[in-house]
Amino acid sequence: MKLRLVAVLVALTALVLLVQDVPLALYLRSIESNRITTELQRDAFVIAGRSEAALADGTAQNNAPLTAMLMAYSRAEDTEVLVVDANEVVVAASSPVAPVGRKLENRPELQSALSGDTASGEKTATASMSGIGVLYVAVPVLSGARTLGAVRLTYPASNLDERVNERVKGLAIVAGLTLLAAIAVAFLLAATITRPIRRLQETTAQLASGDLNARAATDEGAPELRKLGRDLNTMSDRLSNLVEAQRSFAGDASHQLRTPLTALRLRLDEAADKMTTSPAAAEDSLDMARAETERLQHVIDGLLRLARAEGERQELVVVDMSTVAAERFGIWQPLAEEQGVHLELAAPKSALILAVPEAAEQILDNYLDNALSVSPAGSTLMVTIVEAPGTDGGTTTLLVTDAGPGLSAEARTRAFDRFWSEREDNAGTGLGLAIVRHLAAASGASVELRESASGGIEAVATFRRANPGPRRA
Repeated sequence: MKLRLVAVLVALTALVLLVQDVPLALYLRSIESNRITTELQRDAFVIAGRSEAALADGTAQNNAPLTAMLMAYSRAEDTEVLVVDANEVVVAASSPVAPVGRKLENRPELQSALSGDTASGEKTATASMSGIGVLYVAVPVLSGARTLGAVRLTYPASNLDERVNERVKGLAIVAGLTLLAAIAVAFLLAATITRPIRRLQETTAQLASGDLNARAATDEGAPELRKLGRDLNTMSDRLSNLVEAQRSFAGDASHQLRTPLTALRLRLDEAADKMTTSPAAAEDSLDMARAETERLQHVIDGLLRLARAEGERQELVVVDMSTVAAERFGIWQPLAEEQGVHLELAAPKSALILAVPEAAEQILDNYLDNALSVSPAGSTLMVTIVEAPGTDGGTTTLLVTDAGPGLSAEARTRAFDRFWSEREDNAGTGLGLAIVRHLAAASGASVELRESASGGIEAVATFRRANPGPRRA
């Protein structure tokens, strides 16, 4: 990728130089041609002035001083000079082989000059110039209002090309240096661009090889690459959490299922041994096996719920905690009355919170389930919802207060750990509060257990208050 970027940048620079320098070179040739033509016209008029007297008295042909002047000028300026009279007869020339005394016919530039005008341009020269391209200037020799003859200067176009080429060489050197600088800048720029990409590739390769601790740099490169690095790190964190959750699930499942499976196997072995000798005892063993099967089912269901709570990333929605509490109150009240526990609800008419779907219901259900399991008959189980304003929108707190035996400070802290339980009757799975903690974390809420005024437990869940704008669950 680095070489491709360099190639693109260098090619673009070369194209810009080409588009710029080719027209510039043509423009330079035009400027140089105009400059030389102007100089030739000036010199031609000077020579015409010096030839006027000789042409006026008819002594121009084979005039030694005039010829010497023309030859000196020709050597100095590398320019051919030709002087003709009014009849287009050559009377003086800078070249010894020039046709002095011969009439030149069909020479438009001479005819134009003899008519009193100045002619200039570029053409292929006659045999005297070996057929090469030349610049020419033809001017009249005037004596008052009368035209005595004409002077023509021819300058080799190759000399013009040499002058232009010297300047074009300068342009080429500048263009070459510019191209070299562009190559250096292109390598530097390509390295700056590709270095973060290469590091992202290396991080991706490390993740693909199983190194879940690999993280991409987020402080270098373009903003798009930094965002890509942050997104990759977010994905890495999520992947790491999912893998860790899977490992934890496998470890927890193997640990927690071992005891009920062993007990189930022993109960079934006992039932098989007693089937023929004591059917009643075998039936008792089968009942115990059924109980172990139910406990095993509860553990598996709890593990699956916990795995979903840890593994899913859901969008927060607006939930009316008061409505949820009223619905769950109606479901749990018959069970509470059966146990002789008085269930009370104190909640505002509406209490909007932000939470993942079903989090509020599951948190309240787990709190009520735990509270009912320890509440003595005749006690009161209180469900309270309290709203508190704040600069960031405020909070809504759910409190479930029981009159049970309570827990120590250390036990209240550990209660949210998976499979932790103070009970010795193997009732419950020890996963309910672990699920509560993960659902609360996914909802941006906090949970804790506090000691109630009666010495029991006050289970607390504090959510962020919501505006009615977001989608409601």
